[in-house]
Amino acid sequence: MNRAAIFIAAASFVLMLAACKAPPAPAPVGPPPEPIAKAPTDEPSKELPKDLFPAMPIYPGAQVDHIRKPKGAMREIMFSSDATMPQMVAYYKDELKKNDYHITSSLIMPARRTWSCDFHYNGRPGSIMLYPSDQDKTKMTIDLIYELPAHIDESLMEPKEDFDVEGPGEIAQQPTNPNPTENQKRN
Repeated sequence: MNRAAIFIAAASFVLMLAACKAPPAPAPVGPPPEPIAKAPTDEPSKELPKDLFPAMPIYPGAQVDHIRKPKGAMREIMFSSDATMPQMVAYYKDELKKNDYHITSSLIMPARRTWSCDFHYNGRPGSIMLYPSDQDKTKMTIDLIYELPAHIDESLMEPKEDFDVEGPGEIAQQPTNPNPTENQKRN
């Protein structure tokens, strides 16, 4: 009887260990979640937006690939071109300076065929990045990102003052005194 009890105890211990090592029962699987439809991020037209900088240089012959809808206060326009990176870098450096854009930083990496340039125009920041196209490595991508113009609420502006005085009066027409007195010099 002792042997039988020991054998039964040992067998139940082995069964308990086997139960602990058993894989968990699979959880019921429902249908896969449906992908959430994202709103389109591109504008319906490839026309350059009116909010672009007024004299923004666009590389000659560059084609518009994407015009992204504004995201916050920024917008992105992507172009493609067959030109080489050195040609485009020289063009943008010259044209940005000619059109009164203030270049704040510029970085070129010839081994990667990339160039980036940050600039300001009338307080609005922007940047241009040049890099090889993902689809066709013989083409270059021009990635232009810029801040949208601020929409100023006219009700918050100081009123414009219009004076009813016209032109220079009699005082402005008087000749200046070539020998002013000490009192006139102080005023």
